[in-house]
Amino acid sequence: MKQEFTCGFVLSFLLACSGCATNPAPGSDSAGGNSGGSMPGGNAANTPDNGPALKTAYASDFPIGTAVGAWHLDNVTDILTKHFNHLTAENAMKTETIHPAEATFNWVEADRIAKFGRDNGMKLAGHTFVWHRAQPAWLFSGVTAGDATSLATLKARLKTHIEALIERYGDVVDNWDIVNEAISDDSAKRYRDGAEGSQWFALAGEEYIAWAFQLAREALETREPGSSKGKLYYNDYSMTLKVDRVLAMAAWLKNDKGITIDGIGFQGHYNLTWPSVKDLQAAFDKIIAAGYRIKISELDLTVYSDYHTGSFKPQPMVNFTPELETQQAQRYRELFELFRANKQHITSVTFWGVSDERSWLNNEPVKGRTDYPLLWDAMHKPKAALQTILDVAAP
Repeated sequence: MKQEFTCGFVLSFLLACSGCATNPAPGSDSAGGNSGGSMPGGNAANTPDNGPALKTAYASDFPIGTAVGAWHLDNVTDILTKHFNHLTAENAMKTETIHPAEATFNWVEADRIAKFGRDNGMKLAGHTFVWHRAQPAWLFSGVTAGDATSLATLKARLKTHIEALIERYGDVVDNWDIVNEAISDDSAKRYRDGAEGSQWFALAGEEYIAWAFQLAREALETREPGSSKGKLYYNDYSMTLKVDRVLAMAAWLKNDKGITIDGIGFQGHYNLTWPSVKDLQAAFDKIIAAGYRIKISELDLTVYSDYHTGSFKPQPMVNFTPELETQQAQRYRELFELFRANKQHITSVTFWGVSDERSWLNNEPVKGRTDYPLLWDAMHKPKAALQTILDVAAP
């Protein structure tokens, strides 16, 4: 990680390194994960959740989603069924979890999430086929860079994996994160390479990206002709800084490989000041001008800014004071005002979790430090941010 990167970028980089780990690890996609221990509730802890539902307030704008695992289905189903109409499996559909051995699939948790979605009229985001983390060792076993035969084996393994998930969940998933976090954290490079932990790139170069999108499209079309339309997404963090390289990748797919993707996922792991609304709108404008849709895929707001000096200086744990709660609510307000202003181009907004005690941010980037990034506190009571977001959509 180069030190010349902006504070916001470095923060987002660390947030995203965990990407999709089965347990919270350094990074973005780790979703709910384990808590950092018991936490004090927010200042709205005594406020009952008697107001309108998020999904109803935003019904004319975009679906409202959240990342879930088995814990959420056991503990916060009342919140899920009232407020959300879209789900993402936080870990259960990641390759390491759902396909632990070449001849073995572990469908249990993903099946449960899919059934919950079907039973409650919710669609899912399929997350994720290809990522540089949470990939089981068998996937790359015996594969050598530059060896056509072994690379064909790797592609065949990916094909089997993609086809199995699409066959099982194609009825309830309305978009798929085909490739996740392939763009480098080094602004001088386009792709995350072997030095940044990508075995995919180390073995196959950028071709693996084309494989994944093409195989997913073929699997969807085989299952139901025409059903791939609108479902093929690329997902990444720090999009305000990566947008040009993401679009260059999409142009390569289209012009060199004949593969047109449908949309770009903006992982919304933000803090109370970064990124600016202006920078987000500028990134949105580039994506929209290129003809792609946008989804906000992993939204949460950490109350810490460990990179405000430009290098990592962890902030000490804070209490969630009324002042901090108000600041967070105002930040959520400006983000949702932005999202609504772009609603013609946004296909969904998904929070990365439900209540504070299950946020991966309680362990990253400082292990055991309590964070308060979500709309419900550790006691599952609504925080000020929930009402603020509802107010944005009020007539």
